[in-house]
Amino acid sequence: MLTRDALADLLETIVNIPSETGHEAVLADWVRARLERLRNGQLLRSGDSLVWRGPPRGRPLVVLAGHLDTVPAQGNARARVTEDRLYGLGSSDMKAGDAVLLTLLESLDAERLRFDLAAVFYDAEEGPFERNGLKRLLGELPWLASATLAILLEPTDLRVELGCVGSLNAEVRVTGKSAHSARPWLGLNAVERAAPWLAEVTRFPTTAVSVQGVEFRETLQVTTLRAGRAKNVVPDELVANLNYRFPPDRTLEEAERRVRGLVPAEFEVRVVDRAAPGKVCGDAPQVREFIDRSGATVAGKQGWTDVAQFTAAGVPAMNFGPGIPEQAHQAGEYCPLVNLGSAFDTLAAFLHGGS
Repeated sequence: MLTRDALADLLETIVNIPSETGHEAVLADWVRARLERLRNGQLLRSGDSLVWRGPPRGRPLVVLAGHLDTVPAQGNARARVTEDRLYGLGSSDMKAGDAVLLTLLESLDAERLRFDLAAVFYDAEEGPFERNGLKRLLGELPWLASATLAILLEPTDLRVELGCVGSLNAEVRVTGKSAHSARPWLGLNAVERAAPWLAEVTRFPTTAVSVQGVEFRETLQVTTLRAGRAKNVVPDELVANLNYRFPPDRTLEEAERRVRGLVPAEFEVRVVDRAAPGKVCGDAPQVREFIDRSGATVAGKQGWTDVAQFTAAGVPAMNFGPGIPEQAHQAGEYCPLVNLGSAFDTLAAFLHGGS
């Protein structure tokens, strides 16, 4: 019988296996060893990503997915349990989802479900999009795109979060001329040249946008800033990274034009990474059924997830998981232990069906 303690112990074990982006191999090996014990399914590995597929029986295919990697540790690499919370790197984003997904596979009889079932544990979600493990898998395993529904067990605090915002990173380069700091009139300070623009762009307003009845927020932040060669040299270059998050009603091309329009023509702009938003699929039959059965609150996903890749491939997709989205990437990241069992029960009931 599934218990809260069993799920908590599993999450603690997974959190204590380091898997920062680019270093997922040990956790992938551990998950593979667990999946190899499952009967009747097929297990595939690509790099540090794993795909388990239950026996095909002509039923609609549902794909459950979670990424194995985390952001770098902030003194929180080891798990600790305090009352009703488990703290640690990746506890919410998204090893709690991985723990629920693994427990579902080990607890449910895939042959008795009303869906054919596949599960994806993939690498490199937290890094640049071009290295994303799911991106690779969708190319290698085209049958994944035949799914009737994909559920990403990303942190949602048991809400159904539809779609996701798009993400674009652009480097803005402002040039000057170096000189001795005691004779600054012989140079041109790139920081001074950029300062009026930085003062303006850092006041970019957060704007709420409704798409199919769910809310997203358009944001732009200066996330990195570098300038200067030495303490006594007038800086001849400043480079700022703009991170732009945009709602699902925008295309990548529209997003890029938006960012370029915020930068003076005399400054250089280079888009270094971009990922399209995820389509809102609230009207898809299986998504609608999940919402109706679970009674879950519905919201938009304020953050990028691989819902975007599934919907781009034509697969209706949504986010639903036990983690807390606001805890993602926090030094004090935690997941409420009660959410693990609730997420498991909701997903198991949907996969089994019945009244």
